[in-house]
Amino acid sequence: MRKPLLSALVALLVVSAGCTGLITGETVAFESEPATVEDSALESTGYELTNSTEQNITRDVTFAGQNRTIRVVNNVRQYQRGVDLGPLGSLQLARFVVVSTPGAKVAGQTLNPAAQWSNRRVVEQFAGRASGVDDVQSEGNRTVEVLGEPRDVGMFSGTVTVQGQEIDVRMHVASFEHEGDVLIVLAVHPKQINERARVDTMFGGITHSGD
Repeated sequence: MRKPLLSALVALLVVSAGCTGLITGETVAFESEPATVEDSALESTGYELTNSTEQNITRDVTFAGQNRTIRVVNNVRQYQRGVDLGPLGSLQLARFVVVSTPGAKVAGQTLNPAAQWSNRRVVEQFAGRASGVDDVQSEGNRTVEVLGEPRDVGMFSGTVTVQGQEIDVRMHVASFEHEGDVLIVLAVHPKQINERARVDTMFGGITHSGD
């Protein structure tokens, strides 16, 4: 197929997808649908919704050999549960975060790099920067059913500093595509408490309706 014809075909597919801005050079917005945890899972685990935000991120991508700007709208839901840490008292250190970010697929090309992130990359991007987790180490994987399918959940350990005291934590991480969006799920809790059953219930209670 000659290059001009191929370029015309790509352009047709982009226009059909409603993303003419990728051809004209305009900024194109891709917005995700929120992913939440259903009430029954919250009631049985003791977690509560503490933060609900919408994030707008602008990034440059390469599409059909051209540099273009896209705006990605993410939806973030954070849930927390208080845990007793003895001398430190009861603190909201059991956290469960669900991020929904658009896959931003055009003509079969995924423009959102989060779609290719490994669980380790998710930990590096979110845990270290947002949660202040240091000394991250892998602890293997397990499978949990989320949204009707088995998902790979990575387990990691690390440390956080609370009131000047270092606390060992465990993280449970999953990243997968669902109905046009990429869902990134991160649970963090003190290692000294047995939180796995609650975390798995929260995973199983995730709801999401994309494109």
